[in-house]
Amino acid sequence: MLKNKKELDILRAWSVHLLTCSGLIAGFFAITCIFNNNLTSVFLFLGIALLIDAVDGTLARKLRVSLFVKNIDGKMLDSIIDFFNYIIIPSVVIYWFKFVPTPFEIIIPSIILIISAISYSNTNLMTSDNFYKGFPCIWNILLFYLYIFDLSQVYNLFIISICILLKFIPIKFIHPLRVNKYKNYSFTFMVLWFISSLKILLSSLFVLNNTFDYLFLGIWLISNMYFIYLTIYELYRYVFKNIYLKMKKQNS
Repeated sequence: MLKNKKELDILRAWSVHLLTCSGLIAGFFAITCIFNNNLTSVFLFLGIALLIDAVDGTLARKLRVSLFVKNIDGKMLDSIIDFFNYIIIPSVVIYWFKFVPTPFEIIIPSIILIISAISYSNTNLMTSDNFYKGFPCIWNILLFYLYIFDLSQVYNLFIISICILLKFIPIKFIHPLRVNKYKNYSFTFMVLWFISSLKILLSSLFVLNNTFDYLFLGIWLISNMYFIYLTIYELYRYVFKNIYLKMKKQNS
């Protein structure tokens, strides 16, 4: 029996940390699926890890985990697990399943590992309003798109290379759960994207046999367009604001 509310709060706090750590277990199963050449299951387990990552931060803030478990750095724990699931496993996938031509199956993962490690240690990675600066380290999601579109190795190499270059261009990319002014909309579209992506992964992007197939494809396209639109909109605002400030400075 728990003696008081504080003990219950501590137990809840530790349960959130254990939930975060379960993302590692999902990643471990994803690796076993790589060695079994089952790429669909790889993305299923990475999807579970992504879902855990989407909810554990909110729970940690709601239950004030940092207050009740002071000796564990939740952000560090989350970053370690994210690096494993978002960077290391996708790098192994690129190599193992030959997503890109030889010898790029070694070169591309090496570049991704290096720039992502630097990105994770960058204290200036996020803007003041919690947007990512440059392409975020979501290589798991990028590979998911390459997988469902079933592109050639050359196209995969081109798209991955573009995203690597975008890491060094300070375009604002939205974080679905941290950008407060879009948070409610982003959360809704993230849920829609997750559900429709799961359906597409389990069937196929190109199988459209009934109304439900078209419905899920439509939901998936709309949810993708939402995040693309916000990225373009924030880029436009950034450029327009800079031009306006320069003109104002010249006229003053």
